[in-house]
Amino acid sequence: MLFTDSMLKFNLFHVFTHSTTLHSTLTVHCSNHFSNLSVSVSNTNQDDSFMLSNIINSAGLSPETTLKLTKRLKLKKSDDGPNAVIQLLRNYGFSDSQLSTLVKKHPLVLLSKPENTLLPKIKFFLSIGVSITDLPKFLIGNISFLKRSLEQNIIPRYHIIRSLVRDDKEVVSVFKRLTWNFYNLSMLNDSVPNIEVLRKLGVPQRSISLLVCNFPYVAFTNQSRFVEAVNFVKEMGFDPLKSYFVLALRVIVMMDKEAWESKLKIFERWGWSKDICVSAFQKYPLYMTISEKKIMKIMNFLVKDMGLTPEDIARNPNILNRNVEKTLIPRCAVVKVLKSRGLVKSDLLIGTFLQISEKTFLERCITPFQKDLPLVLAVYVGQKLD
Repeated sequence: MLFTDSMLKFNLFHVFTHSTTLHSTLTVHCSNHFSNLSVSVSNTNQDDSFMLSNIINSAGLSPETTLKLTKRLKLKKSDDGPNAVIQLLRNYGFSDSQLSTLVKKHPLVLLSKPENTLLPKIKFFLSIGVSITDLPKFLIGNISFLKRSLEQNIIPRYHIIRSLVRDDKEVVSVFKRLTWNFYNLSMLNDSVPNIEVLRKLGVPQRSISLLVCNFPYVAFTNQSRFVEAVNFVKEMGFDPLKSYFVLALRVIVMMDKEAWESKLKIFERWGWSKDICVSAFQKYPLYMTISEKKIMKIMNFLVKDMGLTPEDIARNPNILNRNVEKTLIPRCAVVKVLKSRGLVKSDLLIGTFLQISEKTFLERCITPFQKDLPLVLAVYVGQKLD
């Protein structure tokens, strides 16, 4: 369809009352390049018409989408209609900006039947612990919930996930992370035997919940792949009773064999043997998920600038996940000053000052020495600002 600079007029929708049909006119102004779109509505029911047109305008829809939507709205004969949809969402905490965002992501929400489709879903999510305050963000972030059947899609999947975790709060946590393939039932069905494998190994429920809530796609992965990863983690010596078992499982499921071998080779460049890599993995599995670029940057600093050995770093592999500029460089600079003044042991282990939190570092390495050595704070702040 071609647009000119002339004004295009068409009916937005008809609102039916007991004896009177009210007509709404939507006026759209479009430039040749669709650069501007404005909507004005005249209706005997000014408040409702303005509310609907304002939401459509502020949603930032393309002219094509707006035309398609308004044609669909024009054909809608239900007493409930789009204004009822908007009013219902307003009643459950949606602001104007949130309504606009929702309409932009899912324009056809305006064609929903408020009492028959929207309201039951809203009540269901509230019943399992989604607060009214969080509801708009929850639905905007999971548009699929508005597109699928409550009885045939959402509730059956709720029951599967609820059987894997401890309470509804954890189910909501999983829902928030499931944005794609959530409606692939075979994927969810795989999760039941997957979790049963963990339970037979004695993995505690707290660890299972940790896995399902934080890494649902690991729990819901293909069963053969999951079992293969479980066996690999067991062979590496991880204790099923400890949470690191599922953290290691998360890494192995998400990495294929080629990626694993490639990451080992990166560390071999810095003098790590395979045994050292495995030992570090047992201490902090997530270090194997760090990008090659960051690994090279951190190892270059720790080995070349700080003179640390592979064993020094492998004993504290979680420092590989720290920020070089904001954490490693400033803290190492401070410790160098303290060592040069004999205020700390020359053989101070890196884990004692690189692993700890910012607050603990300040308490241990900055505050006690400020009176005798004001320079230490200046060094720390200066390095952070560089």
